[in-house]
Amino acid sequence: MKKNPKKQKKSGKLTSRLLSSKFFIFFSIIISSLFLFAIVLIVSFLIRHAGEPTQLGVSFSKNYAEELGINWQTAYEGVLRDLGFRKLRLMSYWDEHEKERDQYDFTSLDWQMDLAAKYKAKVSLAIGHRQPRWPECHTPNWAKKLERNQQDAELLEYLEAVTLRYRDHPALESYQLENEIFNRLFGECPDFDRDLLAKEYGLVKKLDPAHSVIINVSNQSGTPVRQPVGDEVGFSMYKKAYGEIFGMGYYWSFWYVPSAWHTLRAAVIELLHSSPTFVHELQTEPWGPVPTKDMTIEEQNKSMDSEQLKKNIRFAENTGMSRIYIWGAEWWYWRMDNFNDPSLWNTVQEEVAKRPYPL
Repeated sequence: MKKNPKKQKKSGKLTSRLLSSKFFIFFSIIISSLFLFAIVLIVSFLIRHAGEPTQLGVSFSKNYAEELGINWQTAYEGVLRDLGFRKLRLMSYWDEHEKERDQYDFTSLDWQMDLAAKYKAKVSLAIGHRQPRWPECHTPNWAKKLERNQQDAELLEYLEAVTLRYRDHPALESYQLENEIFNRLFGECPDFDRDLLAKEYGLVKKLDPAHSVIINVSNQSGTPVRQPVGDEVGFSMYKKAYGEIFGMGYYWSFWYVPSAWHTLRAAVIELLHSSPTFVHELQTEPWGPVPTKDMTIEEQNKSMDSEQLKKNIRFAENTGMSRIYIWGAEWWYWRMDNFNDPSLWNTVQEEVAKRPYPL
């Protein structure tokens, strides 16, 4: 008996439709399950951390203050005395404290640490090659002339010197190792080397097991999987930045990234690694087409002003992470000192006062 080609064709189409339908149902179930699991993670994270009071901290860079032309010591003390910060992130730039090979000068960092102790503030000390502020990797001129393996060996020596010097300091709370080390799109740095990062982490933990070592993830994405992860994981968060494409400049807003996305990332990190998470760098300064010191006030205000500053803090609080280090103290002081504009300084003072530190 001859087969009817029309019936065969219809049968083939029906089979194809059934397979497509099954695949669609299977795919929908997988996506729905992942979505529900994400919601469970987010809600459980928010519940676990609901009772934790917000603690605002701040980063301060002597080098950046000098770039803006302000008195860095006056500005730094103002951050402690006038703004009332009791959590700080300070820098230990390699090119500042070892300008000559094997000759260390920690005078300025000693002063900052000692003043923090005087005000009973706690310091998260940035260590390693890559630290906040451009060019990100702060390499001494003499070290730039070395082969990579020699430079790495010298870096480990410097890291040891910093750790041994400050491990017993009363102001020290933690170390932040290699700021945003996984961000390979920004900064003038050598190629990323995970083995070197592991050596640095191991060295610091060996020399000072009493203090936690933080490793930061970068801006809008990133969840560490491979070791070292860090005793704690810090997040960087930016809400508005300037960029260029095909030679045309524009301000890019991250309006499409909700706070719940960062909550999910934090929940996954806690689930996988049991590492506490917090915001180690929240944008509260402008990011424009030229260095801030060369921008007009109008240009600065396009990416940051008092209202945006408050919005960014609320955004970070909505993630459920209670420790939030904001970014831009040198700029707030510069605006007040150079332009008689205390609006940002006063706004930060009010925001800190609203969130008293636990006794």
